[in-house]
Amino acid sequence: MKFRFSKKYFLFFLTVLIVETFIALFIKSQTIRGTVGDLLVVVLIYCFIQAFFAADKAKTIIVVGVLAVLVEFTQAFHLAEKLGVGDNPFFTAILGTTFDVNDLWAYVAGCAMVYILEFSNENPRPRKRKLF
Repeated sequence: MKFRFSKKYFLFFLTVLIVETFIALFIKSQTIRGTVGDLLVVVLIYCFIQAFFAADKAKTIIVVGVLAVLVEFTQAFHLAEKLGVGDNPFFTAILGTTFDVNDLWAYVAGCAMVYILEFSNENPRPRKRKLF
């Protein structure tokens, strides 16, 4: 993977980071915090990677989605507590504390949203024009 800096993705990253921070600090609804927050975290990580690396977009979406799912499954096995960092707010924010199958759907939706936004303008086969 080759290093590069993309101003566009960095600005997207900062915007999503601000939204995520706002949700974490000011939104009390567990539905919004859980669903929207989990959906946006996939977007956040994707934009961060694309801001600093010339990575294949489709592969990055898949890797971010798999990583999100793996982190969610670590919550089912209480990994934070087993590692002895269950009381550390930083690590519990990264690893999470509670497994929820709905979070998996939020990650899938986040990956699908990134995919659609990245590839919706591409037309792999131009349509043939009819003369009449």
